[in-house]
Amino acid sequence: MVNLAGMDLNLLLVFDAVMSTRNATRAGEKIGMSQPAVSNALNRLRHTMRDDLFVRGAEGMRPTARALELEMPIRRALASIENALDPIAFDPQTATRTFTIATADYVAMTLLPYIAEYITQEAPGINVHTVPIEGRLYEKLDHQEADYGLMPLADIPDRFGRRQIAEDHFVCMMRKDHPLARYKKEIPIEAYAAARHLLVTPRGDAHGFVDEQLAEMGLSRRIVMTINHFGSAPMLITSSDMIVTVPSRMADKCCQYFDVHIVPSPVAPPASFIGGMLVWHKRLTNHPAHIWFQDLVARAGHDLEKYGLKTGAMKAPGLQGLPCMG
Repeated sequence: MVNLAGMDLNLLLVFDAVMSTRNATRAGEKIGMSQPAVSNALNRLRHTMRDDLFVRGAEGMRPTARALELEMPIRRALASIENALDPIAFDPQTATRTFTIATADYVAMTLLPYIAEYITQEAPGINVHTVPIEGRLYEKLDHQEADYGLMPLADIPDRFGRRQIAEDHFVCMMRKDHPLARYKKEIPIEAYAAARHLLVTPRGDAHGFVDEQLAEMGLSRRIVMTINHFGSAPMLITSSDMIVTVPSRMADKCCQYFDVHIVPSPVAPPASFIGGMLVWHKRLTNHPAHIWFQDLVARAGHDLEKYGLKTGAMKAPGLQGLPCMG
């Protein structure tokens, strides 16, 4: 049995950081240590645990079987200590901490401007760090690589808290002179399925809800290209014959900078596919700082729905930006 009285508990922070990042340099950046200091701490922990814990490989620091056994118990213990030592009250005016959100880039274009404004006014010491979802949102939340996920989600596991932040619907976007741009209200489903499609997939999926809906109708579509970021979509569709199905506010943002045509999508997401959902691991539910941050994001979502996109050249949200449709 390990004697805790003779153990430096900071070594557990190093273990958790290396387990999360699989990289000694990034682990050091996460906890404010140099790479040599992280390596030294790992060697001390290896001696204490009588196990290599991490082995260098082509993809970084690969955990041993013993390290994988320790991962969640150590992570839960560190979270319990952090919650116990945090002050009961949370004062955003004086607090200094970082909230990490795993999300897609269209959130940065639509919701983050409101979040940034609130933080500037109410919490000058608070930082917000966004990270890509990379197809492993729930794993990131479990492993504390992110505090929150923010995106349309379906079938959220019970271990996560959730809060709907904003509603949106999907539209089709294409270049102004695309053959399907002659449709102003809705593209016929057969013409939509026959088109060449660009798929934006922040999670790295090869197919989306559109393909599931088309399959139920006995149809399929040709996905010519997939990308991870919404921001690249307008450049790709304006220089090709592809069309893309995106949230309406994302399309509205593109109208401000690109000559695109927007028309309602003939395919809607399933009822379980909820737009603008903020999710977090339930271990954060009663933490004062996180209660405040969840409320702040909800206020930002309310403002987005009420006032639309926050830009100097404001356009109404959704399909009210009709100049893009002609």
